[in-house]
Parts: sequence; C-alpha cells; structure tokens
Amino acid sequence: MILLDKPIEMNDIVAAPAASWWPLAIGWYILAAVTLVTVISAMVLSVRAYRKRRPRRLALRQLRQQPPETLSAITLLLKQATLAYVPHHNTLNWWDFLSEQLSSRQRRRYQPLLASLSEASYQPHVAQQQWVEPYRDFAVVWLKQALPLSTKQTKEQGDD
Repeated sequence: MILLDKPIEMNDIVAAPAASWWPLAIGWYILAAVTLVTVISAMVLSVRAYRKRRPRRLALRQLRQQPPETLSAITLLLKQATLAYVPHHNTLNWWDFLSEQLSSRQRRRYQPLLASLSEASYQPHVAQQQWVEPYRDFAVVWLKQALPLSTKQTKEQGDD
C-alpha cells in the first residue's frame, strides 16, 4: 500500500453530455432523399396509371348503369374504349381484334360467341336479342382483361 503525505484533491466525476441526434449523419440524409424520391415516383406512376385506365372505367360504368340494348350499341361502346388505346387501322378486323386481346383460355371460351356475333350483327333486330346479354357479359370481361393494352401488345399493334 502506498501512503501519501499530502491528501490529493479530487474533483467530482462529470458525466459526458448526452449524444445529440442532430445533425444527422450523411447516411440518414441519403436514406431520406431515396425515400422521398421513391414515394413521389410511386405517386406519379399511380396517377398516370389511373388516368390511362379512364376510358376503360367509363365504358364499364356505362355497361353497369345504362346497359346497351343492341349488339351495335355494345360494339360502339367497345370501339370507343378501344380507340382510346389503339389506332383505328389496327381494329379493322374487329372480331379478330377482340379475340386476339384475350388469353388463350378466354379465347377458347368466347370464340363461339364471337363467331356467332359476327353473323348475328347483320340479322334483324329481333333475331339479335338472344345475343345481347352474352355479348354484354363478354364486353365486361373483355374491358377488364384487354384494356389498356400492355406495352408488348402496343408494340405488336404498331408493327402491323
């Protein structure tokens, strides 16, 4: 043991000040910037997608609220919605165009209906009535699945 001649003056122990969270490290600023850019980009893309699907939404709403009573009225509604996405010259063979936009399973399901409709559309109004309801159902399915065209389909339509 060491003996001291003079007492040593000791000071009180002072704790270090608490670490401040401000200013932030550079990594936090980068994370905030990346998050902000991601959120803004997602919002812009969502608004664009919403606006792009407007013709489809309007056609579906019209089919639900004021269902067309004739084959020609349903065809007109489908053509109006389609022309918002596809140039007219790509839809000249209308019944084939409708079929091409469906998946292979849906195409097999609706091919007999489309073949019948292409002939029934030239029949008298009374003979067309049996096809109105199935065509209306097809129109709803087609609008939901085919429009808007995917980027790949749009390029294929442009190449033709």
